[in-house]
Amino acid sequence: MMRFIALALSLVLVGAQAAPAGPWLREKGKGFIATSGNITQEKDTSGSAYFEYGLRDNITLGADLFYGIDRTLQQSGSGIVFLRFPISKPDATHKWAWHVGVGARSQNRIFTPAVEAGISWGRGIKVGERYGWAVIDSSLNIPGSDLETRIKLDGTIGLGFGDHFKGMAQVFTTHQGGEVFAKFAPSLLIIPGKGKYTLQIGVEVPVQGGGDTEFKLGLWRDF
Repeated sequence: MMRFIALALSLVLVGAQAAPAGPWLREKGKGFIATSGNITQEKDTSGSAYFEYGLRDNITLGADLFYGIDRTLQQSGSGIVFLRFPISKPDATHKWAWHVGVGARSQNRIFTPAVEAGISWGRGIKVGERYGWAVIDSSLNIPGSDLETRIKLDGTIGLGFGDHFKGMAQVFTTHQGGEVFAKFAPSLLIIPGKGKYTLQIGVEVPVQGGGDTEFKLGLWRDF
């Protein structure tokens, strides 16, 4: 548990989590930064950091980082720096965007260059008197010869429950090495004060491909 707390605090202190990216681009000069830490009952731990910044109204710069260490001290990681561009018009109900990026992936401190491309869809939704959002993110990550190509397809539905609380449900699917891995991840989002920060409390439950349930603690910030 202490290892998980230290990991989560270190990620928060550097300022940033893998928030759902989606097709909405950042306004010029506006940004988003977040961190999260995960832990299983068997002490497998991981952390992720996500960053976006509006270079222009139609170009968003981003970075997506991950690091994990399991109960046997096996390590894995990945990092991508990307640019996101719009496909749909600014006033479209259905938002579409694509991204392309470069970076690296690692396994037990052996690093391999990687390139990535993907498409995202999203739109605002309304359920009764509550407003929210729906997003589908896809990506194709191609590393050097030491690791397998990774295909990801993630879905997110979020719904507001007042000014300070939101609910979010996500499904993460990954195809890699001829296998499919899937997780269901519900979260509670707490927005205290003036809304500059969002605290995420949730779990990730494996539904295909094995693995253990993970507890997640994250912090988001707009700037």
